[in-house]
Amino acid sequence: MMDKELIVSEFNRIKALGYLKSRRTHNTGIGKTFEDYLGVDENNNKAPDFAGFEVKSKRAETASYLTLFTKSPSHPPKVNTYLRDKYGENYKDNPNLKRLHTSIFSNKCNTYRKIYGFIIINDKVNQRVVIEVRNFQSHEVDRSAYWTYEELDMCLNSKLKALFFVYADSKIENGEEYFHYTKAEIYLKPSISKLLQLIDEGKVMIDIRIGSYKSGKNKGKPHDHGTGFRIKPADLYSLYEEKIEIQ
Repeated sequence: MMDKELIVSEFNRIKALGYLKSRRTHNTGIGKTFEDYLGVDENNNKAPDFAGFEVKSKRAETASYLTLFTKSPSHPPKVNTYLRDKYGENYKDNPNLKRLHTSIFSNKCNTYRKIYGFIIINDKVNQRVVIEVRNFQSHEVDRSAYWTYEELDMCLNSKLKALFFVYADSKIENGEEYFHYTKAEIYLKPSISKLLQLIDEGKVMIDIRIGSYKSGKNKGKPHDHGTGFRIKPADLYSLYEEKIEIQ
């Protein structure tokens, strides 16, 4: 159940603490640190993080993409294996294994390995968001990998139904990064129609990150680092019906 007063109260408590030493190196430190002080256990489940809200954070001075959610295409069966094996490239240090790392949009076709072009297609007739792969050499087109509208709607309205988005100033002292969480925004009521419009406008990027396990019992099997639906924070307001600023 959503508790707006609780999460705002907790944000103000953390804000009053001033600069806090990062609990993790690199980009994930900002979210990990805030969630630690919030008392959120690290997890990968599909439920919201705290008081009914999904919590996300960013440095105030950056405009980098934010991951809304991760979801591999649901079709065809074993889609990660299919995409990696058909279009991926060999690891330089392990040429027997492959990986597929590429970022795709709907308003432009990218170029991957000088052979393939990836683009997002919003198939309104069949109600699917499709990964279209174009072979520049054979001129073949592959549209077999896709998400249904229903699946994407479930992603939005489970974990992202209520979003608490936090901004932080950052500084480096003695080689360590510190964060001061200064303001927040609450976003409510996302919709699949708004998500599809953002995809059509080229404002949502889909990041494919499929690798291979290099050792252990899963050696050779796909290692899905998360196929992410990503957006610029400035476009978040276009995904939701309501926005509340917390200072």
